Amino acid sequence: MISNLPPSGFRDFLPRECRARAKAAKALSEAAVAAGFQAIETPAAEDLAVLTGKGSGENEKLIFKILKRGEKLKQASVESLADSGLRFDLTVPLSRYYARHQGSLPHPFKAFHMGPVWRAERAQKGRYREFLQCDFDVLGSEDLGSELDVVSTIVSALRDLGLAEGLSVSLNDRRVLSGDLKEAGVPPELEGKTLILLDKKDKMAEGDFTRELDGLLGETKAKALSGALARDGSTAAPEPLARLRELRESLSRLCPWAEFKIDRGLVRGFDYYTGPVFEIRHPRAAGSIAGGGRYDGLIEAFGGRPTPAFGGSIGFERVMLLLEELKGSEPAEDGARVCVTIFSPELRREAFAAAARLRTQGLKVDVCPLAGRLKSQFKYADATGARWALVIGPDEAAAGRFKLKDLRSGEEALETWEGLNARIESAAAREGTHA
Repeated sequence: MISNLPPSGFRDFLPRECRARAKAAKALSEAAVAAGFQAIETPAAEDLAVLTGKGSGENEKLIFKILKRGEKLKQASVESLADSGLRFDLTVPLSRYYARHQGSLPHPFKAFHMGPVWRAERAQKGRYREFLQCDFDVLGSEDLGSELDVVSTIVSALRDLGLAEGLSVSLNDRRVLSGDLKEAGVPPELEGKTLILLDKKDKMAEGDFTRELDGLLGETKAKALSGALARDGSTAAPEPLARLRELRESLSRLCPWAEFKIDRGLVRGFDYYTGPVFEIRHPRAAGSIAGGGRYDGLIEAFGGRPTPAFGGSIGFERVMLLLEELKGSEPAEDGARVCVTIFSPELRREAFAAAARLRTQGLKVDVCPLAGRLKSQFKYADATGARWALVIGPDEAAAGRFKLKDLRSGEEALETWEGLNARIESAAAREGTHA
């Protein structure tokens, strides 16, 4: 027997989960549009040259590669079996996209980009092989306003989802961090490995991290680095640190419900970051729920003009886990408000005509996909979240009336078109829901 489980790291979603995800995605999209970000889309697959070029870093090992097809596959060697792959984030595809289309886009350009990405990593709670990302980016501006715009929009969007309480935002600058490494005497050939280790610090026990850092740099340089990261100032990068402090103060005033702090050890794992980076955490979530940074220079790698860029990404899956934990099994918004039953095969046409008429009036209307016992159809309507069931029997059809059943109270009443709309709208107004 073939297993009915999805592959490891991939998931099925039930209708209630899909409604909750769609509701959250809509809220994020509305927050982006309200702040002037314009939606774009890129394909799920990119050429391997795009995915493995500048900026892939550790994620190059996690790419789901796509085999060549037809004759090209037959002629390929073992080393060149694949020519494309599934995107592992949205920043690299955005950079390729902007390099191609920048002549026809506003300058600067504020992009909103949402879609699934794939990473062949070990699956665990909150980390999947297929997951949704939601990105906010400003391309073409070096101004501090880019960082301020992106971070404040993301923090505000998380507040709109009900996650304001306890939000904390860590800020750093790659130039400040590079200065700290140099001041501590970290050799250039060990900078990359040191950054990777610093990026993993939050996932390690303190003793394990100290031992690995000592083993990598030696005890003297490891202590010097820890001291540099704990200091308030920086002799190697004073200007980037001053700008970082200005960003923190501005964000604190714009978004007073969140805590903003400078974390000199914050890395963010991608090689393409060149300046300020940030990470957003919630006390009830394991790991960060959003993050990003400045990636000047990435767009030129794809043939575009030199373009400064800053962006941030919301980890949609972790946000959904957090919302489910905080709100429990609270039902998402209902689907259809009205379910039209089919009294008999002979009256099927009247049922669909009634549904079509109600839909033109702005109501969400389902038609039961089976004709038969009304009890079974009422059960279907209730299971799909409908509030009302509409019955058109022979007598009702002849009189131009409809029997409306309230699936919550069990009450039934004969109604005209006008009475039907009035009753539904009145109930929706009382309950504070949309008809």
